[in-house]
Amino acid sequence: MLFNKVSFVCLLCCTSILGCSNRVEITTKPSYPQTNDALFSSMSPSIPSFESLVMLTPSQINDINNFVRRDDIAQLPKNKQVHEYLTKKLVNFNYEGENFSATDALAKGSGNCMTLALLSYAVAKELNVQAIFQVMHTAPMLLEVRAGLAVTSDHVRTFLYEDKQEGEEKGFYFSDRNYAVIDYFPGRYDRAGKIIDEERFIAMYYRNLAADALLNDELTLSFALLKLGASYDPDYAPILNMMAVVHRRAGDDQTAEDFYRYGLEVSESKISLLSNYHYLLISQGKLDSAEQIKQTLLSLDDPTPYNWYLLGKTSLEEGDYSSAYIYLSKFLKNSPYYHQAYIELATAQYALGKTGAAEESLKTALEYTQLSKTQSQYKAKLAWLQQSE
Repeated sequence: MLFNKVSFVCLLCCTSILGCSNRVEITTKPSYPQTNDALFSSMSPSIPSFESLVMLTPSQINDINNFVRRDDIAQLPKNKQVHEYLTKKLVNFNYEGENFSATDALAKGSGNCMTLALLSYAVAKELNVQAIFQVMHTAPMLLEVRAGLAVTSDHVRTFLYEDKQEGEEKGFYFSDRNYAVIDYFPGRYDRAGKIIDEERFIAMYYRNLAADALLNDELTLSFALLKLGASYDPDYAPILNMMAVVHRRAGDDQTAEDFYRYGLEVSESKISLLSNYHYLLISQGKLDSAEQIKQTLLSLDDPTPYNWYLLGKTSLEEGDYSSAYIYLSKFLKNSPYYHQAYIELATAQYALGKTGAAEESLKTALEYTQLSKTQSQYKAKLAWLQQSE
């Protein structure tokens, strides 16, 4: 009896193990899409290496060294020396939306946020200071619309860490090391995003350069820059998204679709991929598939709030008020203090016949805005809406 009982228990254990193994889902990462190199010019454009982008001139290096030798600066930790030098140089900086190398940014005294982060990296590297980057979710700034492309701003801030203590094994985020922060465009609605590694930062910068080329319809240059960016971070969603756009513009819809599908499998940020994939399917007349993608997009829960805002604005412009209402509601759930979004939401609500809700949205916008001119505009809209009832 004892033998039989033990055998029965063993049998149960085996059954349980088999049952568990049947429920385990083994997922295999899909293969990276094959780029269609033959579409683009055989003449390879000149692409700057990352080393050249962060290289400073001898005179600029000499200026840094002279600065840190000053009595009031030499006594500071090295990360604070970098902070003080950059603070001094950024006093009259022209925050233009252009991508420059570190050398050009320092010489011209101008550049966009990614350029300034690159400059911070270059100066920190010169003084052997560790620079860590963090993505910031900021109020969306539409920089340009050209050739059917909408260009929005990115924002990162830089942490400059003091030297690691001997024997310290923790990552920088959980260490007790002191740090200084360089944040070029701080805003009241900014939300901290993920800490990114050096490879992701480099990929982001090449993505910026590729976007410049794409806006100028230089597909071969844009493609080459994206390939180099992908060599640092192949699964970075914006690079996958732009790879698809470049192939589509070059006439290869299939490779574009391959990149969209791959991106949706491996990337955390799916909003832009889904939105552009939806556009591709519409252009191909695949309306049923496009509708499935749209429903996925509408039901998606994404922590990056400002993507929803941009989609909401686009839907408003297209007259798709139901989608605009959903997107803007998602955005305001995460960022309730961005008053401009309530105006777009009120527009969608009014178009859908939700007059009372539109009034409430306008009242909320009035509560959050602090600009008297804006307040008067919102009050006028609210008065008109109340009179139209």
